[in-house]
Amino acid sequence: MSNDVNQDQVREQAREIIHGNKGHKNSRQFALWMGALVIGAILGWMGIPALNQLFDFIATVFTRLFQFIAIPTIALAVITTLSALGAKKETGRIFAHAVTYTLLTTICAAAIGLALYLWIAPGNLPMDLINQGTAAVPQKLEKVTYYDHFLSVIPNNILQPFLSGNVLSVMLIAAAVGLALAFMPKTENRDVLLKGIQGLQEVLFTLIPHSCGSCL
Repeated sequence: MSNDVNQDQVREQAREIIHGNKGHKNSRQFALWMGALVIGAILGWMGIPALNQLFDFIATVFTRLFQFIAIPTIALAVITTLSALGAKKETGRIFAHAVTYTLLTTICAAAIGLALYLWIAPGNLPMDLINQGTAAVPQKLEKVTYYDHFLSVIPNNILQPFLSGNVLSVMLIAAAVGLALAFMPKTENRDVLLKGIQGLQEVLFTLIPHSCGSCL
């Protein structure tokens, strides 16, 4: 009886230590991020050309690494999730919640953009600044319709969405593959394919902290 009590006390102390370490780590990370933001704002205000070029290089490398990791990670996450949940009853409810949250975040983003537009009032800005922004807009943007945009989401081959970085097309392919795996007969080939996909996902999850940490 006393051994059971001692084991429970040890487990409770271990939980408290782990919880305290997590809180300390999160607070330290928050302080580091805030300090980086303040230092970045000061250095940007100083406008030192050499530092600006250095930070532009670091930002470009970080962005490229993020693009390299992000799209395959999203695709594999969607495939593994749907392959595990596709044949279950809870899948419809989870999908409805995901669509609801996506629509809510989209509406919130649109509302914030509209509020910023009304507050900034771009029509009152200097013409030189307006012309600079207009020059950066692709000329063919006004010719793209909702019909063309919808068609661009439908992939015509399996590699093009990954090469062009079309996230919606990638998610469409991943959803199709994940649902196909969910409703496939449970054969040895299916198990081998799922293990390979899960192995690739573990590789990417291992690369994420190393690739991001190399630029921080």
